This record gives sequence, structure tokens and C-alpha cells, in this order.
Amino acid sequence: MKLRLKDLRINQVPFWYQTYEGQEDETDEDGNKTGDKIPKYSIPVRALARISPNTGNAEDSPFGTDIKYDKAISTVQKLPIDEYSRLFIDVVPALNADGTTDTEPDYRCVCPKSDFGQNVWAVQKIRGSGSGREN
Repeated sequence: MKLRLKDLRINQVPFWYQTYEGQEDETDEDGNKTGDKIPKYSIPVRALARISPNTGNAEDSPFGTDIKYDKAISTVQKLPIDEYSRLFIDVVPALNADGTTDTEPDYRCVCPKSDFGQNVWAVQKIRGSGSGREN
């Protein structure tokens, strides 16, 4: 019998992520192109995973001592989160009718890692973003 790591549902919390989809033309308030490019992200996707409350000491870090991060996300799910993804952990994104959001993300991924069926992401707080979970 092959054993497989499972996530405990009681430890899972919801969060949202957006994947980077390239760049698009920036437009002004009248809808005219400015000539600048801005990053384009997917609509926010809801996921469930274990999110650490805070980082620990460097000795027990699965990411080593060179990665500075505030929390870690872990799950057996394969999620397309990478260093270009935006995350909503302490903030719930308000969705527009088309699925997009104007809510600013509060975390970014700094190091994805997977091992033996477990996927882990080191995430860093985006300074200046909201500090409390909004509903």
C-alpha cells in the first residue's frame, strides 16, 4: 500500500492567488493608451492550504538562510504559484462583475519548493499593504 501525504482540513485556511500573465498597454482615465506597459494578472483564484502564522528560526527553515519570508503556505495540491504570483492572505479580494479585482494583494511568493508530494511556498508581506483580514 502506497502512503500519500494528506492535508488536514482543520488546518486549511482560504487564500487567493493571481498568476502573472505578461504585460498589457496602460490606458489613462479616458481609455487612451499611454505608451507604458503594466503587468497583467489572472483573476483571483481561491485555494485552501496550511499557512504558517509567522516564520521561525533559520535552523528550522525549509528554505535555508538566504530566503527572507514572513509566512509559508503548504499543501499537497499542485498550484501554479511562482515568484511572479500575487497573494491575498490577510486580505479578501473584492471581486468585480468580470472576476477581476481592484484590491491590492498583501503577499508575494519568494520561493516555491516541492518535495515528496508536499508543496511549500515562502511568501513575503508586501510592505504598505493592509494588516488585518478584511471581509
